[in-house]
Amino acid sequence: MGTALLSISIVSAFVSVLFSNVSFAILSVSFATSYIYAYRRFVSELERISLKIERKVLDEMPFAAEPMSISVEVLNTDPMAVRGTFEDVLPEDCKLYAGSNKTDITLPPRSVLRLSYSMIPERRGPHVIPGMRIDRTDAFGLFDEEQMVEHRSIVNVHTEKGSIDAARKIAGKEHLEFSGIGRNPAVVLRELEFDGIRDYIPGDRARDIHWKLLPKLDKLMTKTYRKEGSVRTMVFIDCGRSMRLEAYKVAKIDHALNLSMQLSNVLLSSFHPAGVATFDEMHVIDKVSPGLGKHQFDKIVKVLRNVPSSVKQQESASQEPSRAKPASSLPLKIGKPAAGDDGKGFLSALDKLSASGSRRRLGIGLEGGIKEVLASRKGQQQLFLVISDLMSSRDAVLAGAKICQSTGNRMLVIHTYDDWYKNPGTDLDLPNAERLYEDLSESIKVEAALRGLGASYIRIGPADTAPRIVRAIRRGKT
Repeated sequence: MGTALLSISIVSAFVSVLFSNVSFAILSVSFATSYIYAYRRFVSELERISLKIERKVLDEMPFAAEPMSISVEVLNTDPMAVRGTFEDVLPEDCKLYAGSNKTDITLPPRSVLRLSYSMIPERRGPHVIPGMRIDRTDAFGLFDEEQMVEHRSIVNVHTEKGSIDAARKIAGKEHLEFSGIGRNPAVVLRELEFDGIRDYIPGDRARDIHWKLLPKLDKLMTKTYRKEGSVRTMVFIDCGRSMRLEAYKVAKIDHALNLSMQLSNVLLSSFHPAGVATFDEMHVIDKVSPGLGKHQFDKIVKVLRNVPSSVKQQESASQEPSRAKPASSLPLKIGKPAAGDDGKGFLSALDKLSASGSRRRLGIGLEGGIKEVLASRKGQQQLFLVISDLMSSRDAVLAGAKICQSTGNRMLVIHTYDDWYKNPGTDLDLPNAERLYEDLSESIKVEAALRGLGASYIRIGPADTAPRIVRAIRRGKT
């Protein structure tokens, strides 16, 4: 409309000059004055906008692929009305589920606009709501302008709800036992399995007497049970860059998160104090110490909610994913892998740290976490369960295994084997076959190094589930 008004003003001015008509000249001046007044007033409204936005996530713990409710209140503190279409901008990878996140309204001074809607996040991790977008119009309907009022809200979305439900269910079906608890006697928590029968000794509990054998043997026999002790277990999750790459059938970090939840709950249900810690190449990100409290699993879930999300990989890099690994600083020679395109600079920086004799700084995340746990419980044997792809954090895992060996503690490494997580996008030609063979050879060397340091080892892919891993541990195939 403003453009039309300006065009009429120009045409009127042209006609007044061409025909020397005063009426058209007056009309032209009137239209031009109205245009300028409306424009300047609209610019002033845009500059002096004063909105107070309050946004709330009504769900205590949002889950991926599940609707979450958002409530927004917009207070107009300016003495002038705001006209236009208000839209609360949805984050990327989120879609509107119910309600409406926008409305066309004239918001009077000192009044409040309320919006309520639900959206579905498609992935786990932090989602940013940048602010409120307003398609502004002036009081005369002549001009319109898109204006962005920034008000960032970060919504931390957990993994899919079904994963947590599965972690709760698995605890009632699976259990873990560990032989050779350690130098110090472990706390006996419960009688677990039938062990045998012996002669009755006065003082034995009546409920343990094998009454069915009395008529056959003509004497009392007592059932005995094998007792299980508790092992404090800390689950470490590798959150390095290579674990978070998105160019896979299943993101390794997401699989590791689900496994850690399920394994932690199996440990808790088996009366083993369990805790979790997340680490990257340089430091421990977050942790909850091992415990057996009533709400320990809830504490673990809250910590795992903050696990960094996956990152997108460039198209060129997705065809040739990064194979870079830092050279081992232990005496064992494990070969030098080739570097790909994606993350080359970052991983080469880790190589420089290792080459410059700064292995302590390289492994400070996992090593520091292990040392801190050991310092808090001196003299009691503990288990460290590490879930990693053994790429950017390989040296730290090997160093951690060496610490466990020297202190008489245990380590179980669950290796999220990189090649098993990839999309099958290329044919298995000779170069690819050679690369797969080289990768497997390197993995076997790393496995040999870990076993040589007394650590147990399991190589897994996206199809491996927590029950399968638990059964492998119980059978001793680690």
